[in-house]
Amino acid sequence: MGILEDLVHHPDRVSYEDLVDILEDDSVNERLFGLADEVRRKYLGDEVFLRGIIEFSNYCRRSCLYCGIRAPNRRLSRYRMSPDEIVERAHLIASKGIKTVVLQSGEDPWYSPETISEIIRKIKEKADVAVTLSLGEWPESHYRLWKDSGADRYLMRHETASPELYGRLHPDGDLETRREKLLTLKRLGYEVGAGCMVGLPG
Repeated sequence: MGILEDLVHHPDRVSYEDLVDILEDDSVNERLFGLADEVRRKYLGDEVFLRGIIEFSNYCRRSCLYCGIRAPNRRLSRYRMSPDEIVERAHLIASKGIKTVVLQSGEDPWYSPETISEIIRKIKEKADVAVTLSLGEWPESHYRLWKDSGADRYLMRHETASPELYGRLHPDGDLETRREKLLTLKRLGYEVGAGCMVGLPG
C-alpha cells in the first residue's frame, strides 16, 4: 500500500515529510483527489449540502494582515445589518428549503452577546434550520450563551499551525489562544469547523 492509501487507511504511518512530498508532487493530484472523493462519499454520500450565508457586518476589531475587512482598512465601505434584517434573511433562506444558516461577520462588538443570542432564538423559533456562527474569538461566556440559545455549529479557521507565522499575520492574536477557543467550542457541544489557509506569505 502506498503513502496515498496510508493517508486514508493508516494516517498514523504518514510522516510530516511524507505529506510535504505529496503536496509538492503534482503528478499524484489525480489519485489524491480521487481518494479524497472516496472519503467524502463514504461519510457524506453524493448529496449536495447548501448553506445560506448571511454576511451581516464587515466591521472588525482585528488587524489580520491578509484580510480585507481588517480594522485599519480605511478604503472599505462598512455596513451592519440590523437584528431584524438578519432574522428576516434567515427565514427567507429557510423558506427556500436550505437547512443551514450561517451568520458571519468580522469581530464586531457593536452586536452584544445578548443581541446575537436573541437573533439565534428568533431564527430557531420559526425555522427548522441549523445555525452556524462564524464570528471570531470571544469569551467562553459568549459561546455558552449562544449555544444555549440554539446555535449548532461554529466556524473558525486556525489558518496555520506555525505559531511564528500566525503571530506575524495576526498582530493582535496568537495561535495558542485560537487553539484554546476551538477546544472550548468543542467542549461546549458545538460542531466545530476549522481549517488552514494555503499559500499564506511566509
